Amino acid sequence: MAESAIVAAVRAAAARVPERAALLDPGQALTYAELETRAAAAAARIAEHVRGDTVGLLLGNQPAFVWSLLGALWAAKTVAVLPTLAPPPLLKLMAAQAGLQTVLTSAELAPRLAEAGVAALLLDTVGATGNPAFPLARRAHPAAVLLYTSGTTGRPKAVALSDENILANAEGCRVAASFRNDEVMLAILPLFHAYGLTVTLLLPLTLGGTVLLQERFHPRAVLNAIEEHRVTALVAVPSQYRLLVKETTPPHCGASLHLCIAGAERLSEQVGHDFEARFGQPILQGYGATEASPVIALNPRRANRPDTVGRPLPNLRVTLRDEGKEVHSGEMGEIWVEGPNVMLGYYNNPQATAEKLVGGALRTGDLGFFDADGYLHLAGRADDLIKVAGEKIYPAEVERVLEEIEGVEEAAIIGVPDEKHGTVLRAFVQPKANVALSEAGLRVASRERLEAAKVPRSFVVVDQLPRSTSGKVDKRALASHSG
Repeated sequence: MAESAIVAAVRAAAARVPERAALLDPGQALTYAELETRAAAAAARIAEHVRGDTVGLLLGNQPAFVWSLLGALWAAKTVAVLPTLAPPPLLKLMAAQAGLQTVLTSAELAPRLAEAGVAALLLDTVGATGNPAFPLARRAHPAAVLLYTSGTTGRPKAVALSDENILANAEGCRVAASFRNDEVMLAILPLFHAYGLTVTLLLPLTLGGTVLLQERFHPRAVLNAIEEHRVTALVAVPSQYRLLVKETTPPHCGASLHLCIAGAERLSEQVGHDFEARFGQPILQGYGATEASPVIALNPRRANRPDTVGRPLPNLRVTLRDEGKEVHSGEMGEIWVEGPNVMLGYYNNPQATAEKLVGGALRTGDLGFFDADGYLHLAGRADDLIKVAGEKIYPAEVERVLEEIEGVEEAAIIGVPDEKHGTVLRAFVQPKANVALSEAGLRVASRERLEAAKVPRSFVVVDQLPRSTSGKVDKRALASHSG
């Protein structure tokens, strides 16, 4: 196989702007030249100590993650990026799926790997004495990285992505969002997720931009970092934007921002409106899937439509299909994606790959429709579709309406078994701060806004909706709570 195109692209950026800051975090700043040297040192150490074609990576949003990733690719390894929040039994399962003998990690996380029975190699303190002339080796497997699905539809699967998958997606994002080569990107999304890895890390690094790494999301710390480092680009999940809006800030806070993108879950109209009113920038909603490296669609800066996820990236073909046949514009269908960012497949799982990739096209499992101007509207996942008394109901549609009710911060809809009707809707509602909501009041307000079949049978008011590691509302947890 060819040498790592990702490493080559970052090194080309280092050759153009060697003294520009590549990475910033609370403890240090690394120029491109310094990052290249540390990545070379990591590559030499990995080549010496890691056997096999794959290596794991278990590190948070810190500089060591970056030089370890680049070093492993430089040493011709396929890198399985493990979620830092995974408990030992899940780490053991993921390591077995990828055939890992060694995981690159820190002293802090090594005990968790020991409990999982996986060998650790500490690279968080690698020295700055690497040789940039270290030979760029050729990988045995076409996959550059393995990223794990969230497991919302079963056990997590390892998504195999090539250098070309990731770089093509980064290029599509660059064009669609007019990314500059001097952006200062805040990397607050976990780097073990595709949005964090491709968009907040590798996109700016291959262009010569600066990445400000944040280990944890604290609204005040994030806003302070944006101000201190004059951050220009922010990619976050809607729940994070919601918290940023609530934080007290001085006038003109965030004035350096000119590109704000939301992904991973639906952005409520209220959060988008409040953020733009507060910070003077619209939130551009996008849509993606790990299997697509991940971005599929994104709203353009100068033609943003907040009620959509934008248009498909310019290097993709996105179609809507019903039972494999394309539907007309305006009709609902499953979203299929074709293009250079579509995954190689699920690692060592040909059966799951065959179900997801059909004729080279990715079946996302998501439902949506195109409007007359080519903007994509999401309706939710096909397996989230709920049939109540024979009528198809899309949870996202009901959730949007509930969030228009005064005092409602966020809502989530699930289907629960019912002896008489088979399935009925249950709404979980998170109120705004210092607001008291009642089931009776929510039912009355819902009946004023929804068709009878779409009014939830029951309402549960919760202090906080549960979330997965990717920031999405965890509907599995809600279903479990429903009993």
